[in-house]
Amino acid sequence: MDDKKYRKLFSDLPIIQTERLILRKIMPEDLYDMYEYASDDEVSRFLMWSPHLNIAETRGHIEYLQKQYRKGCATDWGVALKSSNKLIGTCGFASVDLHNNKAEIGYVLSQKYRKRGYMREAVNKILEIGFLRLGLNRIEARILESNAQSEGLAESVGMKKEGTLRKALFIKGVYKTFSYYAITKDEYIGATDLHNA
Repeated sequence: MDDKKYRKLFSDLPIIQTERLILRKIMPEDLYDMYEYASDDEVSRFLMWSPHLNIAETRGHIEYLQKQYRKGCATDWGVALKSSNKLIGTCGFASVDLHNNKAEIGYVLSQKYRKRGYMREAVNKILEIGFLRLGLNRIEARILESNAQSEGLAESVGMKKEGTLRKALFIKGVYKTFSYYAITKDEYIGATDLHNA
């Protein structure tokens, strides 16, 4: 992958619209919206991080994201409702491997907005950015065991389960098992061509 293309995209994160959403930079004014879902135990149940204990923790995370944008590093888009600009989650790249031309996708959604197809809209756009703008060859997702909603989402956007790593991550004091899901550029292009036929 072209390092300049990568840095340009992430330092000047484009605003992306779907039917019902705006994917955009996370801003300081999103503080209370983010805290609303980031402090919810259920939201972080299958994630690497623990619920935010107070508003200062959320403020610190937003400041960290601002630094990532300035440095041109892979990070998250805020997922906001087009109707109100309310931040309801995040979606983006947890990491990018320039040498092997692949990335890991990650996503978080407020419990209040689940089961409405919002995150599928967001993930589809991030896959499009990854394959068509960044020229990635492969996009992966690590999903902790028992996270049936996330597995269903991965499969709905064309990702395939490739294997399970037993007790491979130490998270919140416990060894956790997770599954790898992935989609390649060829698979993505083939599915897109099929839908457009």
